[in-house]
Amino acid sequence: MLHKGTPALSIPGGNQFIIDALRDPDKVPLFIASDIVIGETSMYADYIIPDLTYLERWGTPHVTPDVPTKTSKIRQPVAKPLTEETEVGGEKMPICLETFVIAVVTKLGLSGFGKDALGPGMDLTRPEDWYLKEVANIAYGDKKGDEVPDAGEKELALFRKARRHLPPSIFTEKRWRKVLRSDEEWRKVVYVLNRGGRFDDYGKAYGKKTMSYHTLGSMFHLFAEDVAKQRNSISGKYFSGIPTIGGEFDAAGRPLARPKEFPFRLITFKDPYSGQSRTISNYWGNISLRPENKVLINTRDAKSLGLEQDQKVRLVSPYNTEGKLFLRDGANRVLDIVGKVQIVEGIRPGVVAVSWHYGHWAYGSNDVVVDGKKIKGDRRRGAGLCTNHILAVDPILKNVCITDPIGGSASYSNTVVKIIPL
Repeated sequence: MLHKGTPALSIPGGNQFIIDALRDPDKVPLFIASDIVIGETSMYADYIIPDLTYLERWGTPHVTPDVPTKTSKIRQPVAKPLTEETEVGGEKMPICLETFVIAVVTKLGLSGFGKDALGPGMDLTRPEDWYLKEVANIAYGDKKGDEVPDAGEKELALFRKARRHLPPSIFTEKRWRKVLRSDEEWRKVVYVLNRGGRFDDYGKAYGKKTMSYHTLGSMFHLFAEDVAKQRNSISGKYFSGIPTIGGEFDAAGRPLARPKEFPFRLITFKDPYSGQSRTISNYWGNISLRPENKVLINTRDAKSLGLEQDQKVRLVSPYNTEGKLFLRDGANRVLDIVGKVQIVEGIRPGVVAVSWHYGHWAYGSNDVVVDGKKIKGDRRRGAGLCTNHILAVDPILKNVCITDPIGGSASYSNTVVKIIPL
């Protein structure tokens, strides 16, 4: 099952493998996706369960490790869901991932859900049965004396007023209060929800002389003993316990080949007004500021290739020599890795760069038929190109991208390409 992801678009190097695998019932007999759109990956699903957007659902998204203070964000419903309502075990809920899971386990009679699932008197029959308890854990902190204050009457009134527009299938105070064990728990949960999470004091980010990262303590380790004790599972060699500069290698630790017929290094980046794979739907930011991304190339390289500003080029690599992605969607669509060049001085010769968040072939960019009704796509969402489909594949593993052998991070900067003017 897939939720909140689109690997067919976002994973470097393995996109064709993913599409072919998802279409092969011998490899993936049943594929269920929960999505807010028919996306680049969910389009291959046997079933798509409608999901809720971030303004309609619960969640506890994390912050990046560079935030020096303790932070717990809370995502909570602030808008009436656009999905239909359904009834599970006598409870009306909007259709979403959590509702689907509760319905399935109820039908199958599985443990861990239902009456007293979380303890005597603590049922798990609705999404908030889980999430409100999670908020309570955040409200009480990690140790005694770490809890937040109780919400006063003014805060309680503000809390009710901010949710007066929500339907009963999302919010009733009586139902939400029943999830918690006491009035004290309820008031502390309201205190956190009113603030959208729990956030450490700003001043705790700094010590007397330096930043005081709560997770690092007072010592910074240049040597990581736990890393030095581990071996590369393919080569058998021990990892270095200290940072090293040693070039680019495959999963077995062998240097990557650099064919001379692919003279350019390809890198990617994110524009500040965009983000992950879903920001193409932001017409006021992403599309209005930059309707399409381009292939950034140095002036000298453009001159040597005889390229002019905004001329179209195709990018190919040793891993995708055609510069194409075969969608195998029944319409025989083929995605060309083609874009316009942007000739600039601000990039090193021998390097080309293409930003992320463009090059969609679904996500509202194409026409789809639902229940016999044709829903027109918006071609603006399909503008530009995505270079993930030509990025390097590990020659040892053969069906995944180049990765960091210790941290496992996917590489977006280890690919060489050739530029074909069109």
